[in-house]
Amino acid sequence: MAQRSSQVMFGSDFKHPDLLCELLQDHPNWEKFKDILLHGAVFPLAPIPEDERSSNLEFHLSRGNHKSVIKHENILDELISSDIRRGFALPLLIYVLPFIKNASIAPLGCHEQETINEAGEHIPKCRMTHDQTFPGPSGKSVNLRVVKDQLPPCMFSHVLSRVLHYIVDLCHRHPSTRIYLCKFDVDAAYRRCHLSSQTASECLTVYKNTLIMALRLTFGGSPCPSLWGIISETINDLCNALITNVHWDHTDLYDPISDQLSEICNLPDDSPFHPARDLSIHYQLTMLD
Repeated sequence: MAQRSSQVMFGSDFKHPDLLCELLQDHPNWEKFKDILLHGAVFPLAPIPEDERSSNLEFHLSRGNHKSVIKHENILDELISSDIRRGFALPLLIYVLPFIKNASIAPLGCHEQETINEAGEHIPKCRMTHDQTFPGPSGKSVNLRVVKDQLPPCMFSHVLSRVLHYIVDLCHRHPSTRIYLCKFDVDAAYRRCHLSSQTASECLTVYKNTLIMALRLTFGGSPCPSLWGIISETINDLCNALITNVHWDHTDLYDPISDQLSEICNLPDDSPFHPARDLSIHYQLTMLD
């Protein structure tokens, strides 16, 4: 709270709720969204007895991180340093651990995956993970203590499957019409959402004898997709509301970076349209269709 003007302050990646209220106050997610911006996201966790919490802490301190961390030590050095510089994580001396209320430690991991560059080439990539499912002696890890009934539903889950079904349905109804698809990526999306102080104490890791407290959503916390969904679904609904608003003139009110977008690159006009097969399900049309 002493760093209100810095990136560690709750909601620092967004406009203040007082400014957003007029735009978003009628959205069903607004009250939860506002609470995250003012106080940080909260993992709904079942309590754990202090003796079991202490035994878990001792176990994780002695066991250490997963073997993938040793394999990718240089990468972890860079990722953790970046998180600290950007205010996504807070480094602490290891001896302060007993003084942190409701502390939980999770082993770090480094997950190997791939991304693609502009040429469509596969590029190796590693993602740091907090294994908040890995249990200590109590068998009660953070993820296993999550009260799922208190999490909001993920309304936009299974996106790839839904988009593919939508495209096939469009092809079936409009067999000779071009279909344009645009995808935007929110850079470090989880790192845009602060954790509440109560939840941050449950998201501790240890790396090279330094205690690291996550200040933003972790890659490994099971509540994170639902909590981030409060934000991302609101953004998605706002975009759809703008598109369908007949009073919005996109030539008069638009984002100043719109002029920097690349021109649409079409396939040649003589490229045949692939016929779509019938779907085995009924696709319900939306007002965007």
